Amino acid sequence: MSAFENLVRSIEKMDAGPRADLERQLARQEKPAWIPQPGPQTQAYVSEADLLLYGGAAGGGKTDLIVGLGLTRHKRVGIFRQQTGELTGILDRMDDICRAGGLPSVSHKPPSWKGPNGQKFEFGHLERPKSEFSWQGRDHDLKAFDEAAQISPKKIIYVLGWNRSTEPGQRVRGLLASNPPLAGQGDYLLEWFGPWLDPSHDLYPAKPGELLWALFQEDGDEVRTIWCDGPAPVQLEGWKKPRRPKSRTFVPAKMEDNKYLDCDYEAQIESMPEPMRSALRDGNFMAARPDHAYQVIPSAWVRAAVERYGNNRDQQKPMLLLSSDIARGGSDASVVTALHVNRFEKPVRKPGSETPTGQEVVDMIITRRRDDCAVVVDMGGGWGGSPRDKLTHDHDINVFEFVPSGESTASDKHKNFGFINLRAEAWWKFREAIDPDSGEDIELPNDPRLIAQLIAPRYQFSGKNIRIESKDKIRERIGSSTDEADTIIMGWHFKEQAGLRILKKSRSAKSQKDWHREYDPLAEI
Repeated sequence: MSAFENLVRSIEKMDAGPRADLERQLARQEKPAWIPQPGPQTQAYVSEADLLLYGGAAGGGKTDLIVGLGLTRHKRVGIFRQQTGELTGILDRMDDICRAGGLPSVSHKPPSWKGPNGQKFEFGHLERPKSEFSWQGRDHDLKAFDEAAQISPKKIIYVLGWNRSTEPGQRVRGLLASNPPLAGQGDYLLEWFGPWLDPSHDLYPAKPGELLWALFQEDGDEVRTIWCDGPAPVQLEGWKKPRRPKSRTFVPAKMEDNKYLDCDYEAQIESMPEPMRSALRDGNFMAARPDHAYQVIPSAWVRAAVERYGNNRDQQKPMLLLSSDIARGGSDASVVTALHVNRFEKPVRKPGSETPTGQEVVDMIITRRRDDCAVVVDMGGGWGGSPRDKLTHDHDINVFEFVPSGESTASDKHKNFGFINLRAEAWWKFREAIDPDSGEDIELPNDPRLIAQLIAPRYQFSGKNIRIESKDKIRERIGSSTDEADTIIMGWHFKEQAGLRILKKSRSAKSQKDWHREYDPLAEI
């Protein structure tokens, strides 16, 4: 029997007098001004995160969470929007909630307001240059930023600097309520909350509401996130003293989580063009990111390849090759990916810590190899030598060696440019092949990490040669290596050679068959 059932039975057994007294006391108890809806809103309401990102999809109850937390859990509240006029919606919603709870109304549009239980609310905008400085020294135990994607990250960090309380036991938190970034605005959220939002992040996928610890570190004009193992103070080079990491989390919410939302709003979102519709309807923080002007592989081409994969899922094609990117320990991963003519399987990934020697990589390859296919081994970094030798000598497997820094003698399809090295050639040739007009009809699995890596690299021209952004530069920019994408690029680079190998073996087998038919050894007796 549950504790609640025990309580009910105890009340039922009470004498009439004491039971009537209890009922009168309960009736006198004040009802809370606001109660979160079950689901994501409640998960965010009770979260212990120092910095919480809530929302994603439009209509998930972001404004109500800000107002509700301020009315029920906090004493000094700062609420911020990008522009002054945008605060009207928050104030109107606060009016509605207060009236529904029998509380005094926010009767005018104030810069500050005293709440029903003595809370102090302050409302601010951060649009004008240096507007954040006016909030220096203004303490709040809740600093909430509505539609945070529209606000400068440096301004948010500055204002959060005074997120504190002198009251013992008072909960202190920062809240970012936001839809996904649109038109490139708000991309910083993908960096601040990468483990939940960015499939290319090393810590992805973190669970909704899971606490992770991080620090902000200035890097020139940028502010980057340093992820830590826990809440223990961290001492980094150049710091005068250790700093204590703060916890972060993301709680996603969608329209269907908000029972108060009307159908007209949903219809309005559905009528929007892509990719805005997917970003706001599904809360997909990656959907509306615009392609960089020098992005090697356009996002639309990758999405088309993923769609082809889904439409052709029942097709059986022989395995042409297995390509492998090898990590021996460290933070990178060992990855093996199969190519079936023009269809790539989902990459198989193991942390580098689980592949400390060449043998573990060989085992990954042997257990997945089918149809006597070829194997591609990445020889960059010097880690491929041991797996190559074991595959060749111990298993008699044909191995193609990919040396990224090797010389390229190829040119682009228009014969206008060459390539600075073999890696640039391989990436560019895959770009040409995945172009929907190429006729190659490449099929890619719907793997978020792989998709994010394929659209990450950028290119530039070095004289008459094309240069692809280095792996170290990409890692610095997106926070992880392109291990899965590299196996795709290498696999396609050797597709033709692997096909010729199969053709040669087929012709050889046919020739031997014909030779046996023409030569009868018994005729010599």
